[in-house]
Amino acid sequence: MQVRFEILKEGDTVINVWDSHIAVRKETGEVEIYKFYVDEEGLPRISDDSILVTHGDGIITTRADESPIEITTF
Repeated sequence: MQVRFEILKEGDTVINVWDSHIAVRKETGEVEIYKFYVDEEGLPRISDDSILVTHGDGIITTRADESPIEITTF
């Protein structure tokens, strides 16, 4: 069986795959880490949540897609 993840955009590069994670380097130099899992029906899925590592001063921000509220730590 082969599981195919069609998540790369032009200029993206996979830099690592481990456990249930895929790290993708964007053309901008940012790295996005996706989590994948097998659902209750046995189908592979990519989590709606990801981690984006980008340029900055050590600030961490989290926000739900549907919410205008952001939580920031520094």
